[in-house]
Amino acid sequence: MAVDGTYVKLTEDQNSLQNVTPGELNQAIDIEKLTARRCEQCGQTLPASYTPPADEDWTTGIFGCFEDTDSGLTGLFCPCVLFGRNVAAFNDEITPERACVGHAICIEGGIALAVTTAACSGVIDPDTACLLTEGLLFAWWVCAIYTGMGRQLLQ
Repeated sequence: MAVDGTYVKLTEDQNSLQNVTPGELNQAIDIEKLTARRCEQCGQTLPASYTPPADEDWTTGIFGCFEDTDSGLTGLFCPCVLFGRNVAAFNDEITPERACVGHAICIEGGIALAVTTAACSGVIDPDTACLLTEGLLFAWWVCAIYTGMGRQLLQ
């Protein structure tokens, strides 16, 4: 048994489990949790493969949509098609058609239902209008998640 400040001398029967060379125990060791890079905002440990986003200037100006008229017109008149193309370009599991239909149902369908509800406000009884409004709020909440995942792929 060790007394404070002294070491116990091992007998020859007590072989060490490892071959320890003199001075080896005094070497500095790398503890990954302490030396790993951390996020500046939240302090979480960043993976070794993380590369910070490039701090580059924009390649187009605020009216850059006029340079690519095909994408500009598609985004103006049928945004679901443009959304479907963008999502499919970054995710091989999703086809442009599926992404377009999901966007059309959520966004364009919700807008059409909102316009119809507002236009028929005197025709539809208040309880039904309230139910439609609640449905729209829920649908737009789901749409925000759906389109947010697509935007995350683009980023």
